[in-house]
Amino acid sequence: MPTRDLDFRTDLRYSIVIPVFNEAESLRDLHQELSDASARLGGDCEFVYIDDGSTDGTEETLAGLANSDPRVRVITFVRNFGKSAAYTAGLENAQGGVIVTLDADLQDDPAEMPKLLAALDEGYDLAVGWKQNRFGNEPVKTVPSRFFNAMVKLLFGLRLHDTNSGFRAMRRQVAMSLQLYGDQYRFIPQLAHLKGFRVTERKVYHRPRKFGRSKYGLTRFWTGFLDLVTVRFNAGFTQKPLHFFGTVGLVLLVLGFAAEVYVLVRKIMGDDFRVHMAAIVIGVLLLVVGLQLVATGLIGEMIAAQGRKGGYVIRRK
Repeated sequence: MPTRDLDFRTDLRYSIVIPVFNEAESLRDLHQELSDASARLGGDCEFVYIDDGSTDGTEETLAGLANSDPRVRVITFVRNFGKSAAYTAGLENAQGGVIVTLDADLQDDPAEMPKLLAALDEGYDLAVGWKQNRFGNEPVKTVPSRFFNAMVKLLFGLRLHDTNSGFRAMRRQVAMSLQLYGDQYRFIPQLAHLKGFRVTERKVYHRPRKFGRSKYGLTRFWTGFLDLVTVRFNAGFTQKPLHFFGTVGLVLLVLGFAAEVYVLVRKIMGDDFRVHMAAIVIGVLLLVVGLQLVATGLIGEMIAAQGRKGGYVIRRK
């Protein structure tokens, strides 16, 4: 799909986008660190906070920050819609030519932003923070995370040590090309990579959580695996559904046809049909299901044809 807002022009250099959910205790410290770090970046900056339906006083704290700092912009959801919705709102409302995202729990160190921005200066379109010392801070998450990152590399061909990291810097063009829903915010680097953008990673310091506790349990890794399959399937077959359904359907058709030929040959050799009734039933079932899958792929192609609008992204110099 073509990039939205391709000809956007602004004098604002940086937008820092921070999704927030029940992080009232950390916000003032975070904003002070962001202000200190942004002063060293050498360009105008804005801070876009997205309150994802917090219930702990976050809304009031953000209102106070907005009143004291004109660079602060606050987007408040009426309820908790999830991080993908928060990212979407933040990225769509960000005005800077370069957008940095990070979490609000103080584990991402704003002083590390120059490392990610330097990668953009080297010609990359998106840089992901590779969190160091994470095993000491979050030992329970580290082993499943390594397995998950290995699966991501296998399916997408993009080698990242910490694909789930929310600490990122990206060009505005990358942000405007994203269409996030569900939990697809976890795969922003992979989605950018599939669109042809240049993605890299940089080591960043990862701090222990100072306030509260993590809002994600071990079930996140199971749901993350399902989201991983969804993203890869959509990326590979949304524009060519017949390639998937037709391939599976053709395999089943061949197996079903082979089963029926086998029964026919045995009948010619003198066997009774009743001896091979199971093979007959299985063969017919495979043929029917195979035809249905091929038909599904053809219908999918007709539906996809209605929404095709190029599917490309133009690089802006």
